Order: sequence, then structure tokens, then C-alpha cells
Amino acid sequence: MAVITLVGLPGASGATSTALALLRTWPLEDGWRLVLAECDPDGGAVLPGALQSAVVADRGLRNLTESSRTQGLVTAFWPQLIALENDEKRSERNRLLLPGLTAMHQASSLAPVWGQLADLFTGIETHGHDVLVDLGRSGAFGPAGVLALGADAVLVVMRGTLRSMHAARSRIQALRALMDGDCGQGSGALGVLLIRQGPYGPREVQDEVGVRVVAVLPYRPEEAAVLSDGAFEGRGFMTSKLMSAARDASTPIRQMVASRRARVASPLQQRLMKAVTGAR
Repeated sequence: MAVITLVGLPGASGATSTALALLRTWPLEDGWRLVLAECDPDGGAVLPGALQSAVVADRGLRNLTESSRTQGLVTAFWPQLIALENDEKRSERNRLLLPGLTAMHQASSLAPVWGQLADLFTGIETHGHDVLVDLGRSGAFGPAGVLALGADAVLVVMRGTLRSMHAARSRIQALRALMDGDCGQGSGALGVLLIRQGPYGPREVQDEVGVRVVAVLPYRPEEAAVLSDGAFEGRGFMTSKLMSAARDASTPIRQMVASRRARVASPLQQRLMKAVTGAR
């Protein structure tokens, strides 16, 4: 289906909480699974946040790097995943988390691995997996940036505040330059996920930063605290305004991916057709 990268901004724009909201609400066809990979070089936030350190940090990106030295990255990948289910009665392990680093210094050992991870995510995507990649606020501009360059969609998570607008303007400009470069797939894969806090709505944000606002999530701090800090999850949480909006956001995101893939594939298909007809 798709590899979708989320990029945050300075000041905790909400990228990880948004990624978790998408993970828990993303519609999955029978047999499909969704993986959220925490690839923020500054460290993961889900284990100490949403999971309240209830899960031992014995799996994740750091352990994947160590295990891959002896058994290969693909073989080492699957045992590092943690299943996150919305319904305790369900036995399927179809919403999976790759926990992030536990300390910033661990990122230095991952330099040769990021590219392999990008290839792995693309590979499992063709075998019934959607992949969400949380790059945090800095991951798109260092060695981990290869994960953004190879994604079907790169979504900047921002708020409608002046502070967020200022940070997003320069961040999106830099992302556009990288994605339109020789190693990128084009800035047509770039969009914004807007958290509706502050005076600027989708139209103002879109005009200011120069890329499309793909979806809008409401600013619901109490509901977001369940995702960011493991606050108590009431019975109606999955139908709350935040989670309902995240569920709705999957539709325009997938439409964006499908539209972009159609544009990218068309020239290739034309060349293949010419080659076939020419051979005749």
C-alpha cells in the first residue's frame, strides 16, 4: 500500500501523537498490517509516553541494529516489533510498533542502516504492510533522511500558530529541495497534516508554506495526552473527535499516495509501451 513519513517541527508539534492516532485508526483490509517505525534520531517517545514504560525496552531500533549484524536486517526486523491492539479480544497482530532509540547517542551507530531500513520498508509494503515512519523534528535532514526520500508521502505535522508557521516555512523549503534533488522522488509527495490550533486555518497555512494541507486534526489536548503521555483512555476514546478525524485522514492520505503513484508510473508505462511496440 504505502510508506508514509511524518516529520515534526521544533516545539513538539505533535508528530508522534499523530502517528499513533493514525496507527490505531488506519483502515486495514483482511490480511494487511500497519507498522509504525520510530526513526527519530533524538530517541523514541512511545514506550515512555503512550505505553508508560509498561513494556520493557528490550525490542526496537537499537536492538534491531545490533541483531542485524549477525542475522541480517530482514530476519532481525520482525522480532523487534510490538503489537498494539485496539480490542483486547482480537488475536490478530496487525498494528505493530518498532520502538525508537532510548538515547540520542545511539543514532551514531545507525548511519549505515538507514538506507537498508528504507529498502526494507519498501519491500514489506509490497507484501501487505503499510508503514508509518516517525522521523521527529530532525530525522529528515540527517542520515535518516533517506527514509523521507524514498517514501510515498512526506507529511509535515504542524499547528496553525505563528510559531509553527515560521518553523514550517523553512523546514518545508529545505524538504522540497531535498526531494526534488537527484536522490529524491519529487516534492509532489510533500504535504501538511494540520493540527487546528491557532488563528491560521488550512487555506492560510497552504498559501504560506506552499504545499497542500492533506488533512486536519482537531486540537484536543486531553485526548492527545492518551497518545503522548499514556493518560487514562476512556471507553469512548476511539470514537473521540481526535481519533475520528485521524480515521478520516487516512482517506485523503491514501488518495494522495495513489495520485502520486499514478503520475510517477505513467511516464514509465509509456516508455515500456514504446519499447514493446518498437520491438514488434
